[in-house]
Amino acid sequence: MTRSLTSMVARLPFWRLMLYGALTSFLFFAGSLALGFSQGRVWPTLSLIGTSIVLEAQPAAAASIPLGFDPPTGAGISILANMIAVPILMVGFRQMMHRFRFLRRRMEKAEALSRKYGKFGVWVLAPLCPLLGAYACLAIGSILRWSPLRVLAAVVMGMVGSAFAISYGGFALLRLIHL
Repeated sequence: MTRSLTSMVARLPFWRLMLYGALTSFLFFAGSLALGFSQGRVWPTLSLIGTSIVLEAQPAAAASIPLGFDPPTGAGISILANMIAVPILMVGFRQMMHRFRFLRRRMEKAEALSRKYGKFGVWVLAPLCPLLGAYACLAIGSILRWSPLRVLAAVVMGMVGSAFAISYGGFALLRLIHL
């Protein structure tokens, strides 16, 4: 009998989950640095990474155009940099839901909704991600106890779509103004 990835992750100790989350975060950071450094832009890359971590990927994608990045590079750096905090947040939200009884008791009503709509309701997070942000959508998915992989997939889809739309839209607007 095969075990699901979620049940295997649930049995891992907290410190090991945090270690895996930190390693994954480091990979996202290294990827965003490498993408920015490949353009030969050190300080704008670091600025864009900081903006993306604090303000989310959408404002960072908009800020990438005045910093001189082309749309795919700016959106890519914004997305990868926004993903730096995601693994640690997912582990943290999961741990909070397991440790605090008052949260578990309050989420019993959400549990019924989660069982009923969890398989398809998670995809509502994709269009909500540009409005609420990736971190808030991850929290919503954890509170409703939806599958972490589906929540992550929905959030990444929303974040990628909105970051590319914003960076290409900003670039087109900039070219329109300069004509």
